Amino acid sequence: MDEFAGRVAVVTGAGSGMGRAFARRWAAEGMRVVAADVQQDALDRTVAELTDAGHEAVGVRTDVSDRAAVEHLRDEAVGRFGAVHLLCNNAGVEGYLDGAIWEATDADWSWTVDVNYWSVVHGIRAFVPHMLAHGEPAHVVNTCSMTSVVAASNMYGITKQAVLALTEVLGADLRARDARIGVTALCPGMIATNLFQGSRNRPAALRNEQETEGARAGAELRERMHATLSEGMSPDTVAALLVDAVRRNAPYLLTDHEWDDRVQARHDAIMAAAVDPPTA
Repeated sequence: MDEFAGRVAVVTGAGSGMGRAFARRWAAEGMRVVAADVQQDALDRTVAELTDAGHEAVGVRTDVSDRAAVEHLRDEAVGRFGAVHLLCNNAGVEGYLDGAIWEATDADWSWTVDVNYWSVVHGIRAFVPHMLAHGEPAHVVNTCSMTSVVAASNMYGITKQAVLALTEVLGADLRARDARIGVTALCPGMIATNLFQGSRNRPAALRNEQETEGARAGAELRERMHATLSEGMSPDTVAALLVDAVRRNAPYLLTDHEWDDRVQARHDAIMAAAVDPPTA
């Protein structure tokens, strides 16, 4: 997909951070934008910014962890603009950071996995059949993370590695069908976003009834990481890189080469532990 003007983009997590930057950039490329976010006031600000600038844009409040809500997003996009050509599965949360992985509660797992992983499954199931049916050039972008290509260190990394695997399978399946749908695994590193403030939108039903032992340490870690991210790459820079990646039909987009040593170290460790093939 290398022509954007007049086509339709759906962006989840569009209320802030990279999603907001993606919505702005696709609109600047001449696309009509359907912005989705669970936080209504943030979503309204994004849509107002786009429409005030003369772009065609609508907002659909969407809990991406809910399959029916994502299907509703598709129906609203198709009903308004007729077809969807670009899907950015971008919504995500920092998830459980409060201790060892075995100490996570059912609520911690549900919140983190439902938003970071199942939302992408829901997006693929809702939009890819529609893209196949209309037959025009299309593209799916799944926001993974640089944590998806280095050794995982927490539940966020677990979910992002799952999204990367899902993205690779999606791309292979579409190529096997000779579909006119490209797929990009976006792997951003340190980006100036509100990722580590995702708990603000954690549903009440998925909050722990009692504060876990590591909750205070988790809160302090979130504050430190939010401050670190504030010094990171601009979301607008990621958006510019993404436009180029989609045009090139790039299967991967890694934004931060500062992570290259960690990427190589992970694969070196895997290969070092590989069993040698039997010799004759």
